[in-house]
Amino acid sequence: MASWWTLIILVGLVGLLLLVSKHPRMQSVFQWLPVPLWCYGLPMVLRTTGWLPAASPAYTWTTTWLLPVALGLLLFGVDLASVWRLSAQALIAMMVGALAIIVGGPVMLWLLHRHLPSDAWQGIGILAATWTGGSLNMLAVQVILNTPQAVFAPLVIVDALIAYSWMACLVGVKGYETRINRWLRATGCGAQRVSPLGETPHQGASATHPAPPGKPGAPWCAGALAVGLAAVCGWIARPLPTGGLVASTIGWMVLLVTSLALLGSCVPSIRRLGSHSSAFGYPCLYMVLAVLGAQASLATLLATPGWIALGVGWLAIHAVCLLVAGRLLRLPLGVLATASQANVGGVVSAPLVGAVYHQQLAAVGLVLAIGGNAVGTYLGLASATLARWLVPGLQ
Repeated sequence: MASWWTLIILVGLVGLLLLVSKHPRMQSVFQWLPVPLWCYGLPMVLRTTGWLPAASPAYTWTTTWLLPVALGLLLFGVDLASVWRLSAQALIAMMVGALAIIVGGPVMLWLLHRHLPSDAWQGIGILAATWTGGSLNMLAVQVILNTPQAVFAPLVIVDALIAYSWMACLVGVKGYETRINRWLRATGCGAQRVSPLGETPHQGASATHPAPPGKPGAPWCAGALAVGLAAVCGWIARPLPTGGLVASTIGWMVLLVTSLALLGSCVPSIRRLGSHSSAFGYPCLYMVLAVLGAQASLATLLATPGWIALGVGWLAIHAVCLLVAGRLLRLPLGVLATASQANVGGVVSAPLVGAVYHQQLAAVGLVLAIGGNAVGTYLGLASATLARWLVPGLQ
């Protein structure tokens, strides 16, 4: 199949999904089966049925260029300073939850490594990245580690299944808030001691709910800046050595773009530009997911049960650590639940969980999730390194 025809199918599929997801009657469907899952799963089905090839130069082009551009577009607008303006309560809960995820994954791999592939340590890094950051970080770590599709494909299903089940649990325990807060020795919902941030420049926008338009040319300027950054990082990455964690030149490119985009976000003019770039950033991100799905096989999902067992145990460790920290520090359930969803969920779901407990916690969840997006790639790599060290003999 010609490369251009492959690209047309994938672009049309992603465009159709984004269009359908905006329809009011489809909101409930995409709330529980989000757009990224469809963008990955449908191309995998098309490949299995022969509509898409298993390999194509179009896949390489898309991953090499669209992922760095998407990273730039979505990280330029991160307001790191706003994270530090949160109260110590929220930040501590977020850091405890993230630390539990970084360590919990390697511990579960040590317990279950006989039931998982020998390169499962890379999967730990990928899940840790998405459970401390989001889909953006998951894709970045997959490219940096050069994770094979046999490992990556089941993780998309595991992430969606466990993360949304976890969100349902966090919402469900709201009914026991008084009892749990009594055990935690906390008072109230905790929002009184968490400083709301007021207006954040559209950081919670998603592909299905894009940011309100700013200056007409802002998205295009952000796009040009992201393309330029990707080109410069590609040039810098060429002579850098590969091996270990950074397994390829594109891996270096992704790591450099991530770091420089975050550095650029500290400049107010770039951050204002980036706050309106989600209209381009998310479609680019979903195209990369579609390309990865087109290279996967439904047969790889046979490995899912082992990963599901690992994921359930992993989040159990995360929950226990948060409850222990909450009791020791008297953190209320609302803050713990919001911080947990900011870890495991992201910028769309964390404000929803926060709002279930208190209106002010919606803004807190949003900003915590933004902070997770900023550091999730690095935390995922840290967890992968720990997993490889903890279980000797892995590839």
